[in-house]
Amino acid sequence: MYISLSTVDAVEASIPAMANSAVAHCCQAWKNAYRREFESTSELSASRVAAEAYRAALPPLTSRENCRDFVACVAQGVLLEAINEKESTKLIYAAQTALSLFAKDGEPPKSAAKTRSANRRSKP
Repeated sequence: MYISLSTVDAVEASIPAMANSAVAHCCQAWKNAYRREFESTSELSASRVAAEAYRAALPPLTSRENCRDFVACVAQGVLLEAINEKESTKLIYAAQTALSLFAKDGEPPKSAAKTRSANRRSKP
């Protein structure tokens, strides 16, 4: 399914998901790319280019907060059809994997705790 200009216009700040700045950033990237491409090519091409721009704007998986924002962006991307369901599954899995590497409540990740413990035992 292709996105029409009326759908692009509907992606505005009034959508509750836009309260998340990462989602708003991805949607703005999508909207700008769609409008730019639509002026010179077809809806199909505009949809494809806009989807690429949306994915390129996803937050990096470098912190717990970014992982949560990433998941929110992927979910919104599925709704906008900027991300297909098969791709979304892979992206969510990547976010889950990254999230598992970050400490919870100030504790070091399990792998770091094991390394410190092993280092303490190996010292004379």
